[in-house]
Amino acid sequence: MAKKKQATSRKTTKQAATGAGKKVRQKTAPPPAHRQYTLHVITASTGDLLHRFASVAATQFSGVGFKVVSHRLKKTLEDVADTLARIDSQNAIVIHGLADPNAKRLVRNTCVLQRLPHFDATDPLINFIADCVGVLPDNDVARLHQLDAAYQQRIDAMEFTVQHDDGLGLDSLADADIVIVGVSRVSKSPTSLYLGSRGFRTANVSIAPEVGFPKALSKARKGRVVAFTMQPKRLQQIRAERARNFGIEGADYHQLDKVIRELADAEAEYRRRKWPVIDVTGLTIEQTAARILESLGIPG
Repeated sequence: MAKKKQATSRKTTKQAATGAGKKVRQKTAPPPAHRQYTLHVITASTGDLLHRFASVAATQFSGVGFKVVSHRLKKTLEDVADTLARIDSQNAIVIHGLADPNAKRLVRNTCVLQRLPHFDATDPLINFIADCVGVLPDNDVARLHQLDAAYQQRIDAMEFTVQHDDGLGLDSLADADIVIVGVSRVSKSPTSLYLGSRGFRTANVSIAPEVGFPKALSKARKGRVVAFTMQPKRLQQIRAERARNFGIEGADYHQLDKVIRELADAEAEYRRRKWPVIDVTGLTIEQTAARILESLGIPG
């Protein structure tokens, strides 16, 4: 009996010591109802950029809850008026990116009547540029939606990127603005698609121990290849989860020692080829893309 108590005591002590250095993540209680707000983002186009700005701003206020609701493609005064009429004024904040002066006036007057706080996200920037260049803005709404050469370039880049995903289209790697190389599951495809949406013709090539580095990589333009790596433990977790989802438990694919060796071998070859290497662990796709452009010296 005494031995059993001693063993239990040692086990409890070991558990306490093991957990002593770990931080216990406590759940944060949601803010009370009167501290929860809805940010209504009204735009005449897709509004992705303004939605993102509003979402980023909302993260900076502790103890306050925010819900960002986008009202996109409000191109006519009737659309804007209908949107404003449907907004619940309780803890609502209106942010708009409308260029039409009549639409701006409609939002301002309606919000004043309804006692809704409102912010014009375009006026400060446009007025600032006007002051700098000494020219008044034309307020030509049609220019916001021109299908110009830059737009067509983005479409072409996205098509190219889809056609060169995960080792496809190796024969035309020379046409790529950026070539991403890496082992499996290091976010090559999502990053490529994001870069493609930015107008960069992007290809990504997977490296596997069984096949090595494709010879077609030699066709890539000089200074346009970047390699991805990741911390082994994180990569092992991602692969293990994927293996469980696809029912391939027990494969070497997600064994930690195999992952460590695979990454080490790949990184050694990256260095030999003098490719810039980016550790994508913990990075967002946008952050990874920014590092790619910086490391390759590509403006954008």
